[in-house]
Amino acid sequence: MGYKDALFWLLMRNLQKLSVTSLAIVAVLGLNVAWWYPITAPFIIVALAALELLAKKSKRPFLALYAVFALWNAGTTYWIANAHPLGVVATVGINAALMAAALWWGVRSEQLLLRFPTFKKFKALRYLPIAGAWIAFEQLHENWALSFPWLNLGNTFHSLPSFVQWYQFTGVIGGTLWILLLSQMLAKGASLRPAIGLFAFPLAVSLTLYAWPDSSAHNSIEVAIVQPNIDAYVDKWELPERVQIQKAEQLLEQSLGQASVDLLVLPETFLPKTREEGTFGRTAEDAQFQRLHQRFAKATLFGATTYDFQNTPNAYNRPYGSKFYTIYNTALFAQGLNSLDYYHKGKLVVGAETMPFVQTLKPILGDWSVALGGTSGTLGVSEERKVFAAKESALVLAPIICWENEFSNYATAYARKGANLIAVITNDGWWGDTPGHVQHLHFSGLRAIEQGKYVVRSANTGISAVIDHKGRVLQRLGWDEEGVIHAEVPLHEYQTFYVRTGNILGPFFVAVFGCIAGIVLVSRFFRLKQ
Repeated sequence: MGYKDALFWLLMRNLQKLSVTSLAIVAVLGLNVAWWYPITAPFIIVALAALELLAKKSKRPFLALYAVFALWNAGTTYWIANAHPLGVVATVGINAALMAAALWWGVRSEQLLLRFPTFKKFKALRYLPIAGAWIAFEQLHENWALSFPWLNLGNTFHSLPSFVQWYQFTGVIGGTLWILLLSQMLAKGASLRPAIGLFAFPLAVSLTLYAWPDSSAHNSIEVAIVQPNIDAYVDKWELPERVQIQKAEQLLEQSLGQASVDLLVLPETFLPKTREEGTFGRTAEDAQFQRLHQRFAKATLFGATTYDFQNTPNAYNRPYGSKFYTIYNTALFAQGLNSLDYYHKGKLVVGAETMPFVQTLKPILGDWSVALGGTSGTLGVSEERKVFAAKESALVLAPIICWENEFSNYATAYARKGANLIAVITNDGWWGDTPGHVQHLHFSGLRAIEQGKYVVRSANTGISAVIDHKGRVLQRLGWDEEGVIHAEVPLHEYQTFYVRTGNILGPFFVAVFGCIAGIVLVSRFFRLKQ
């Protein structure tokens, strides 16, 4: 490497000389700037290094870490308040505390384990406590009732697809591990060559893959994506459905004329009025929608609110006479007049669509735990991913609904079931014209890279798009725009390494965290000899 690289690394090593206050400032600025401006994303490495040193120097490390993480959560997710102020309270209060606890535990575990000669002898082992604790925290966000994977470290590069083509091998969690290892090398004063090698090798692989020509698609389909641009808070729920269907029809007429497409994609809850499953087609609005579908597409994916009945109670349903009913946020796939298939959103937004820990709370709170689950009540879910196979083309569609877009390993299950195209239907109007809907778009790009599939994305308003299998946005409709994207989209049958293996790194580092936690706790409480 040249002298400029060496000089840069030496300047970064001066972090070790900074005071606690200066380290906190560097960390806050680095974390926020890395998310505000795409080209500055690598500053996340410097910020994490400053946080490790802060935890080691501060007299009250947890409080110092919490203050930094609270400012990061507030600075990057403030827009959640447009949907509900309690959302920001949760990110600042809960998520920042969990982040602080994860990093504090990792640093403290490393310091305790250094008392063991074997651990001290093998320097590579020093990187495991922090990596294990942080990745265990991110894995918690993939699976528990208060899931919030938005600020997972690997997501930092969401706007730089050319940097992260290697996510097709590791998933976004590989980016998290990469950042954690580099930041620790910086904080611990590791030698220059290994650090630069670890930084440069994934980027070189990524840039090579990014420039590699595409030859894996043998089929393609014609797609129309509608962005109706209807106010998410008032008009979406108060405008008659016939008016909303008419608007989509007018937009399609302007774009397609008398032509039709293989696939029409409409946004989440395109039909907002709640309907019983199995009865679609009985109302005037349903008939109107069927005419739109028949006129413009061989197959149509759209969102609706649906419900069905059960004979016995469960964690999600509510009583209705002698029966029980469950409401769903549903993706529906229409082919012909009488062919309709359903998928119920499996990852629900906490507060808006579900009461956290509803299975535990319902025996205590009764139906209140369902009714107080959010603006829509606590909804039911599909336990497994589902794909929609078209009858008149080679299309096998993955229907990702809004918040599911943030869950890396969860979304790969669609591709393992044979999906060759990803469709994201969403309603991003809740957050207003803020970075939220832009980041949400780019997370779809990460899913495209991980699975090696094109993404067609229909948002109620901003940003509907076509994204290629390398995460590049090819066509888009911006915020507060209405219109239709008409495109020829390839169908990729190839399954990436990450799709075939799933999330390997996550469970491995959770096991590492568990082993280290066991050693630390046993040695502390039973005073084992080092």
